[in-house]
Amino acid sequence: MKYIELEVLMSPQRLGRYNVACNDHVLKTITLYQANIRISQAFLASLSVFEVVLRNKIDLHYKTRFPAIGGKQEWLLESTLPGGFFTGKGCESSFDKITQIHKKLGKDYSHDRLLTQLTFGFWKYMFAGRQFKAAGGTLLAIFPNLPPRCNQNFIYHKLHRINSIRNRVAHHEPICFDPGNKIGTRIARLYLLEMMDILDYMDVESTRLLYDYDNVLNEANYIDNI
Repeated sequence: MKYIELEVLMSPQRLGRYNVACNDHVLKTITLYQANIRISQAFLASLSVFEVVLRNKIDLHYKTRFPAIGGKQEWLLESTLPGGFFTGKGCESSFDKITQIHKKLGKDYSHDRLLTQLTFGFWKYMFAGRQFKAAGGTLLAIFPNLPPRCNQNFIYHKLHRINSIRNRVAHHEPICFDPGNKIGTRIARLYLLEMMDILDYMDVESTRLLYDYDNVLNEANYIDNI
């Protein structure tokens, strides 16, 4: 596709940053734009696997911490009932997300359906101070390999950074630039390492688990040599 056609379809504003970084070199701009799409696709695959593992580890921990009532494991819903740990001050956001999804599901509600519809941001906030303490302050148990002196705030900030690149990919924003609008993948590589760190802390072999991990690095290497 010619540059002028791509510019009309994608908008001059969207392509502008790529064009500036490529010093108005049209072919290079198109190459970089397409490469960003490919690395974003690969990153999204790894992010999706990471998110599922994280939420399932959290879910398993709280199923053990809060035993089933009446034969059903429903710690999420129970956290919003009178006396539940998300009914306290500072946990309003988590409370609202659970109750909104529960209401939306209606008769189709199940714990597993509720679990899968909660966003990455929700799971990140399980390590925020109020939510972490409200649920008993035990969630670091899912990280048997956590380095000494690292607390839940350390995990929260790692997840916050991962969430930021997840949002960029989800909103089709570029991840092929380093500071100063220079072509580069240093930041993308750092965030990939953040995911690998969290998985390693959970005693999960990150390089074998992350789907498209190799493609992320291959595309990063390609971008760095444009």
